[in-house]
Amino acid sequence: MEMRMAGDLSEAACRGEDPELFFPVTETGPGARQAARAKAVCARCPVVSACLAYAVDNGLAHGVFGGLTGSERRHLIRVGNAA
Repeated sequence: MEMRMAGDLSEAACRGEDPELFFPVTETGPGARQAARAKAVCARCPVVSACLAYAVDNGLAHGVFGGLTGSERRHLIRVGNAA
């Protein structure tokens, strides 16, 4: 199965960043600080919405995508499903 992201990623703010930045080992302690740095990159990204949609649509459980961690995306999905 091939996963595709909608939108033009040539403008993504994360291009050129170390991919490891977006995959903290934990979401607490040093991992939380790493996630915050990744989210700061996402905050200035013109394709952040497409990135978030990609992560949600493809069930990506780990990493920072679209400015949210995996647990934040799961919460977003639960809240959306409850509405």
